Amino acid sequence: MTFPLSDEQAAIVTAPPGPLRIDAGAGTGKTYTLVRLVEALVAGGTPAPSILGITFTNKAAGELAGRIREAVAGVVEPGLEVDVHTYHGFAARLLREYGPYVGVERDARVITPTFARQLLLEALATTPDLVVTDLTSPRHRLGDLIRLAAAVADNLVDPAALVTEDAHDEVGTARSELARVIARFVDEKRRLGVLDYGDLIAGAHRLVTAHPEVARRIRERHRVVLLDEYQDTDPAQRRLLQALFADGRTVVAVGDADQTIYEWRGASLQNFARFPTHFPTAAGRPAPTLPLTRNRRSGQHILDVANRVRAVVDPEPRAPLTPVPGTDPGRVTVGWYRTGLDEATAIAEWVAEHHAAGTSYGRMAVLVRANRDMALIRGVLADAGVPTEVASLGGLLDVPEVVDVHAWLRVLDDPGDSVALARLALGSRARLGLADLRPLTEWVRTGDETGVRRSLTEALDHLDEFPLRPEAAGALAGLGATLRRLLRAAQGLSLVELVREILAATDAWRDVEALPAAASLSARLNLYRFLDLAEQWSPLEGRPSLEAFLAHLELLREDPTEELDAARLSGEDAVALLTVHRAKGLEWDVVFLPTLAHGKFPTPGRTYPDPHARPWALPHELRLDGDTLPDLDPDDAEARKAVFRAAHERAEWRLGYVGVTRARRALHASGAAWYGVPEPTVRPRSASALFETIAAAPGSEVVADEPAGERPELLVAPAGAAAPDPLFADGWDAEVRATIADPDRPRRRAADLGIEAAYDAAVAEYQGMLFALPEPPDPDPVDEPITVSVSAAVTYARCPRQYFWSQVEPLPRRHNPAAARGIAVHRRIELHNLGHLPLDDAGEAVYDVVDVDGPRADGAPAWEVFAASRFATDHPLAVETPFELPIGAAVVRGRIDAVYGTDDHWEVVDFKSGRPSNDPAVDLQLDAYAVAAAAGALGPAPERLSVTFAHLGGGLTERTTEVTPDRLEAARARLVAIIDGIGAEAWAPTPGDHCRGCDFLTVCEAGRAAMG
Repeated sequence: MTFPLSDEQAAIVTAPPGPLRIDAGAGTGKTYTLVRLVEALVAGGTPAPSILGITFTNKAAGELAGRIREAVAGVVEPGLEVDVHTYHGFAARLLREYGPYVGVERDARVITPTFARQLLLEALATTPDLVVTDLTSPRHRLGDLIRLAAAVADNLVDPAALVTEDAHDEVGTARSELARVIARFVDEKRRLGVLDYGDLIAGAHRLVTAHPEVARRIRERHRVVLLDEYQDTDPAQRRLLQALFADGRTVVAVGDADQTIYEWRGASLQNFARFPTHFPTAAGRPAPTLPLTRNRRSGQHILDVANRVRAVVDPEPRAPLTPVPGTDPGRVTVGWYRTGLDEATAIAEWVAEHHAAGTSYGRMAVLVRANRDMALIRGVLADAGVPTEVASLGGLLDVPEVVDVHAWLRVLDDPGDSVALARLALGSRARLGLADLRPLTEWVRTGDETGVRRSLTEALDHLDEFPLRPEAAGALAGLGATLRRLLRAAQGLSLVELVREILAATDAWRDVEALPAAASLSARLNLYRFLDLAEQWSPLEGRPSLEAFLAHLELLREDPTEELDAARLSGEDAVALLTVHRAKGLEWDVVFLPTLAHGKFPTPGRTYPDPHARPWALPHELRLDGDTLPDLDPDDAEARKAVFRAAHERAEWRLGYVGVTRARRALHASGAAWYGVPEPTVRPRSASALFETIAAAPGSEVVADEPAGERPELLVAPAGAAAPDPLFADGWDAEVRATIADPDRPRRRAADLGIEAAYDAAVAEYQGMLFALPEPPDPDPVDEPITVSVSAAVTYARCPRQYFWSQVEPLPRRHNPAAARGIAVHRRIELHNLGHLPLDDAGEAVYDVVDVDGPRADGAPAWEVFAASRFATDHPLAVETPFELPIGAAVVRGRIDAVYGTDDHWEVVDFKSGRPSNDPAVDLQLDAYAVAAAAGALGPAPERLSVTFAHLGGGLTERTTEVTPDRLEAARARLVAIIDGIGAEAWAPTPGDHCRGCDFLTVCEAGRAAMG
């Protein structure tokens, strides 16, 4: 979209060359202004490749690059575009180019904070002689290490500077010990040849300061530098940029000091405040500042709130945010409710009202201060039939569908985790009660003959010893069978594959589809987000560590500092639930800002970064911005606390400013007197200062002001409103609960109404329906046909013993990266051919994946080879078509990648991501496809038929064969022989070269002998 520049934007676009600070208020079109500035620079003769853009997240960098590319299309040749990176990505590029100057290999792997935590935990466990540091709670100490390691990196401090032998207090001694752990962590990263995000900035800074000739080359490359979200940079990033670009060139820093909400992760308020002196003009004068105050997102009523909140953050007079003329003023409502449940119910009613008025669910969001405040609101919205998407990972772990998967992961990691197993037994699938588990728990509590405590998992192997009702025994037996299946599968799967296996083994997707539409969409979105988390997470070395992943989940629940990026929403029509931190950079038509109660939002600071009291806090004299920080009296703890409390309060108000400025048309602010699930707090809360500030804005409308009243006993989401009932004044739900406590109650009620006979007849009828059904006759014996997939048939053709160990008595298998790559390539080809994204997940059960498919591909990626081939431009007649082919008393099942050609001539194509192999068994796959096509399993058979292997590894290799009657006869005979062998249980091994890649070589004597 192109709209006229405002006077403020025009002043920026036409500003003379040189450093410039842009003070951009929320929603004032800063990205649009940057794009127009680039457009003007390119039109004025500045080469596009000489312009460098830097922002914080990959998402933001991609959006900025795309918008710039669109703006200068037709002026800039493809390949000669503006260079856009994240701050860490820019540093990584410098090290890839010049890393060897400072001892960094060009191919050094960059690890995420997740991996760094794993290494820190290992360093903590292996650092000797830790005296003061309490190791009884490693995860708690890990939090201290993460904070101190981040502060060290953000301020370019050598950990050795913190190690001292003569510390005079316990805090200094503990900091010294933590620094020794960090030094060990640094050594381990060096040994592994990896870098974390802090290493990228420190390494790049060391590079450009120690090697002026490198810095000169970089300066020559970049004549103009655009720094987006500059208020979120840390001191080390600022020093790197200063070392390169503080020479009077055009450096444009865009930011909003009032949106500095990441100080806890190292952002320095002073970077934006002191930009004019950090990056002076060529004449040595402070760089000028130009404002952006015309808000293009919200109406006047919402901006009145924003301006009032910002005035608390920054009491110095500032130009207020103003709307675009003609913008609807929007609506601001303020509601104070008795309980958090009442507040959540009001939110659900507002959502329904906005949706009825035409606002889609996807254009609404609930922004909470903390993940723990999300569950009650989500439950009430679900009860109201509103689809929701939990976009904060910490809150995701409380969603029922994810809780079940999390419990399975915990049991697979530790079969002795009886709490997690009990969660599964009492869940919606097994549907057991506490009474059903009592015999098992007593057996667990008793212990074995030596008194060693047992687990519920062990009890599943002794079900015949317990007095269980038949239904409970069956459910527990099924739970044990599923657990054994998953334990076997977990030995050879990656984390994301294991999660998919859990969902398949528990029929989770079927259960999700059976839910009402809104609940089904919510469950699917939340499971997809958890799958994304599992797919993004992988360990540093070796197979993914389930234990480390579970530890990572607990850290997310307790301290969501990992969630630094703005939330990535699916785009589905669902209300987003997320923290205000994750909402930065996003916007919605309708925003709900709940829990604005004293002590909840703004929150009181509990732990301050006081270097005299906290070993994880870096002393101010070691910080790069230390000269701007207040002096701290080491002997006056209360005075220090007052300093940090005031800083924390300002940070909370900045967070409130971010929250209110996310709204385009409506802002609903609310709070309540009683919170706490399920048991409320002892005393009621009062409205917070943020609530009062919003309520006092001139356009705010007070819609509720309820008194606190008496303390409620419980606060839980309702199970659903009971429909009016002519017999039960309190509704059927209350009557069911009363009957549980008093089973004779319904008959007394029937007697009162004079309908005992009808009641007794109805009870007898239902008892007959439930318990007196006749036994079904014995079914006639039927021989179940053998069902074999094409992939399994290929395995049997290669080696019957391999088939036995993979299909009949499955043994654990190694993770197969080649198969995983093949699935990914098949999936992308399928999406290309279909032109849309299917909802089902791909896996080995979906595609005919042959384990041996030639050596690993090199050269161009398989997808690029496909995209350049004839298949990419031809429209297939069929895509990923399943078939069932009767062969005698058996059925062969398969799935054909694609069929090309015409109605008279079909070319059946199977895509392979690797190179051609010498394994003759693989040819059986095309034989099976040919027989199926000729037999009409795909529809009326064509006059001519050919089959093709299209190998995409190392360049396209096609192997096409015309299907003749003789080939069909031979192919069918080969399939019959394989089916006969499987039916006769002929599992004799056929060793050969294929044994080298067999998962079962270690247990196969014939295979080992063949390998010598």
